[in-house]
Amino acid sequence: MLPSINKNIYFSLLFLFLFNTSYSQNKTLDSLKNELRTYLPKDTVRVGLLVRTAFEMTYSDPNGAFPLIDESIAISRSKNWIKGEALGLRQKGNLYYVLADNLNALDTYQKALVLSKKISDKQLESSLLSNIGNIHADLKEYGHALENYRAYLKTSQELGNRPDEIKALSNIAIVYNDSENFEEGISYLEKALELAKLEKNDLFVAAITNNLALAQKKLGLHEKALKNYQKAADLAQIIGNKYIEASALNSIGEINALLQNYDIAETYADRALSISKEIGAVEWQSDSWKVLSSAYENKGKATEALKAFKEYVSLRDSVLSEEKKSELTRKEMQFKMERQQAIAEEEIKRERLVKNGYLIGTILLVIISALGYLFYKRRRDALEKKKIAEFNAQVAETELKALRSQMNPHFIFNSLNSISDFISRRDIKQADDYLIKFSKLTRSILENSEKKWITLKEDLELMELYIQLEALRLEEKLNYTITVDSSIETDNTLIPPLILQPFIENSIWHGIAPKNGVGQIDLAIKKDKDMLVCSVDDNGVGRSKNHNQTHKNNSFGLKITSNRIDIINHLKNTKGSLKLLDKNEGVRVEIRLPFEAQF
Repeated sequence: MLPSINKNIYFSLLFLFLFNTSYSQNKTLDSLKNELRTYLPKDTVRVGLLVRTAFEMTYSDPNGAFPLIDESIAISRSKNWIKGEALGLRQKGNLYYVLADNLNALDTYQKALVLSKKISDKQLESSLLSNIGNIHADLKEYGHALENYRAYLKTSQELGNRPDEIKALSNIAIVYNDSENFEEGISYLEKALELAKLEKNDLFVAAITNNLALAQKKLGLHEKALKNYQKAADLAQIIGNKYIEASALNSIGEINALLQNYDIAETYADRALSISKEIGAVEWQSDSWKVLSSAYENKGKATEALKAFKEYVSLRDSVLSEEKKSELTRKEMQFKMERQQAIAEEEIKRERLVKNGYLIGTILLVIISALGYLFYKRRRDALEKKKIAEFNAQVAETELKALRSQMNPHFIFNSLNSISDFISRRDIKQADDYLIKFSKLTRSILENSEKKWITLKEDLELMELYIQLEALRLEEKLNYTITVDSSIETDNTLIPPLILQPFIENSIWHGIAPKNGVGQIDLAIKKDKDMLVCSVDDNGVGRSKNHNQTHKNNSFGLKITSNRIDIINHLKNTKGSLKLLDKNEGVRVEIRLPFEAQF
């Protein structure tokens, strides 16, 4: 059985434990290959050799293992050996899972599960339930994940398999923690910890203790969390597991920073950073730099704080990019699974209708006509469901592209360079003011990135903060006004987050920055019947004088915003629009959105 390769420390540790175990057995891989070359009969012995060899190649050469496992399945089928076929299918699912092909992995595991139930092999069935649960957990389908994990737990208890029982309890706890039901998660972790201590498995004890501390930290139980993190770190150091040690040390530093114990926070963050670099854990390095930045800043070490913050932003940008790619892949896979399920269900329904038609088609023409109509209706409904699924996929893709377009990486590093410049000129007050505004802006953008609507007041505050930062960077070369119609209640009016930001950015970067003299941006919000009209007006150099530089950026911004407006029009049945108007001096952008009130 292969556990899920999850961002959570417990899943990761189980993966590493099995990986290290198989690595110690890797010296037998060559002898297994030699046995395969010399033992040629197509029987159960060769099936066993093929499955064992494929298992040893799981992490070193998964693609090369597929021909071996396919041969084992073919032999098992020819010999009508159901268990051999099930074992081959399970290993094939493992290969797909290692290659991140969860769709084929799930399909293969389910085929193996059917065979394991057919021969009543509870141990094999248990391992397959766990693997299927891992895939559902990766897809954030927590209900299905819990269903499989509970079945895995029940079977493990019936068989008296304590290690599998510990894993099942921990997996259930992780699902509850991921769904923010921390009290329930802690309950299962405590049960798992008690069994792990009875089993005298230090790796399990360290990993579960670390996860227990994580749940306690989420609940604000900082003293309990600190004690458990320290236990996890100490035990991890004893057994030489640097993954748990780095995670626990980082968390100790983070909690001490929250408790304003900045010297202690700095000490633990330094230790965690050193270990994270040693094992190449980029995300944990990012977390260490974040804690160090906070500690340095509160201890008055401005230069060290800025350096640490730059390192944090650089590493975090890389981590966020990978997370967004994973999220897009997850949504695409989820869509494919839903579509595949809909097609399968429709095919089953179609076959049933055809069979019923053959059975009763000769009796009455009326019944045949009724079945024909029913078939047509169901086919129409299936096509409608497919359209809805495709639309949902378009929404997900547009949301991800919109999020990527909201913060330009050049803006982040230009801002950090501006802060560095203020510090080098010993203008600490200006640097501090800039850093506070920059931190507030980036935090607000990350917080709002998952929201579909925010209040107009919040969005205008973000826009004003963004313009102020750019005005400081351009050294007062930029003036602006924000005008809101008196009939609009900004704290009760909703708007898609940062929908105007790409156009304000274009006005500043490509209109006003290259302009000789002071630039002006006028942002106006007014109401026109049941529509909200938002306009961005600048007196920059205009598109005609800056065509080559702005064409690509404008096209991207226009496409993303147009897609967002099209989705809103589809969902709200409205006629929102986007217009881009060239002026004698500058550009005017006008966006019309449906007027939405919060209350």
